[in-house]
Amino acid sequence: MVLDVLKVLGGIKLDKTRESLQQNINKISTSFFIDPDYRTIAGQEIEHWNTSLLVISYALNENALITGDPGFAKTTAAKVISSVMSGYPFDLYEAAQIQGHPDQTFETMLARLDFSKLHEEERVIWLSSAYLPVRIIDELNRLPAGNQDELLNCLETGRFNYLNSTFFTGVNPFFATANHPDNGTHDLIPALKDRFAIQVELGHLGASYRRDITDARDNIRSYLCNTDLTNDIIGVINNKKLSTQDKLAKILELAEKFKSAEIYTTGDVMVFTSEMKTKFKQLITKIPLATEANVLLECIDSELNYSPTFGRKRSSDKVDTSNHAKNLASSKTENAFSNRGVDRLELYSQAVAYLSGCKQVKKEHINALAPHVIGHRIKFTADFTAEHQDKIRPGFYGESLDMFLARQLVKEVEKNYAQVKDDLDLLKLRIDNKHASLELTLQQRIKDMLENTHSTDHPLIRDYAHRIKREK
Repeated sequence: MVLDVLKVLGGIKLDKTRESLQQNINKISTSFFIDPDYRTIAGQEIEHWNTSLLVISYALNENALITGDPGFAKTTAAKVISSVMSGYPFDLYEAAQIQGHPDQTFETMLARLDFSKLHEEERVIWLSSAYLPVRIIDELNRLPAGNQDELLNCLETGRFNYLNSTFFTGVNPFFATANHPDNGTHDLIPALKDRFAIQVELGHLGASYRRDITDARDNIRSYLCNTDLTNDIIGVINNKKLSTQDKLAKILELAEKFKSAEIYTTGDVMVFTSEMKTKFKQLITKIPLATEANVLLECIDSELNYSPTFGRKRSSDKVDTSNHAKNLASSKTENAFSNRGVDRLELYSQAVAYLSGCKQVKKEHINALAPHVIGHRIKFTADFTAEHQDKIRPGFYGESLDMFLARQLVKEVEKNYAQVKDDLDLLKLRIDNKHASLELTLQQRIKDMLENTHSTDHPLIRDYAHRIKREK
């Protein structure tokens, strides 16, 4: 059962929120969706790695992109996690999932006109997916670019606008699946990619897990499905006599019945309420970044968004391949790394540190999350891709190419940071007005950097030096 007091597990004290999350992750990953993948970060082993990231996404109300080849449980993972965490039946999510295909439009995905009322008023009927606490889009990259545009506002704000009507119940997570590119898929537009906090890849686990996977499918049907309740909720959604607010209230009332299912009453899992989500966000955002982690994050941010020739990194400019740019991350990419991406890299690093019981975010956490946050957002140059695409990829399962390229890119950022670390430390002391006690040679070095801002190619040093000069 979930405890209300601190408990010691593996030498780490767990508070109630952390224990609830970990308990759900363990149950999901061993009973309903088999996930043996793990990461060792800063000496702590984090089991069920992909499930952990998806559960974190649910708890943070963030959007997650699940990629992989067809037939390896991408959509099942989304529906299982949505069901267990929200306390709604698996088959309800199955009935309400949005299916991506080339002819799909907003009307067929989320809303349509009530033609029976057209002689009285322009009334919108919101489809099933809009009413649920998680929205699931299957095969997202089968949607053409124009249809992808229609989802941007929904993914960003959770607000659905159609004709003169608006549907909003708060920000909720979106889980979307995308097959690896083939003849039937389209490139995801950059703005849509950026709306997804993270990417995880799912695929073949190994032949030894075949029986576990079969058992998991049986468990889903036995413990997470409720046909009668699903039909009742769908009936409420389709009831034209009820207002939207009445439907939402009735759905919440019906969903309470599912929480009497065996997996909840025995304490195997726990519904993660909106109050728990709020508490989780408060807890993880209090976890500080260690100095090295913070500087690495700043280096990633600065290198991916700076061009020595053109200033800001812009997708509308050609890639800067000048001598001053050749060692910077921006020379290996065709677009910039958004503030949204930087924020999510920090946030998920804090969440993983919290989940593993670390008191601060370490550089290793940034490194571990970078492929998941950067890989899908960045378009890498052909030369950088060609340089790394045939290299051995780490881990038992390896990584998708875009995630691997993101990992290699961050390694190069780290090398650049190592070369300028001493100068960055001096500038930080200058910002904090702690430089007066330094040796005269070091004070002179600070003065030289401020007087010759353009003498260095590293954008973070230029950034700090420019800011100090402006704030005098």
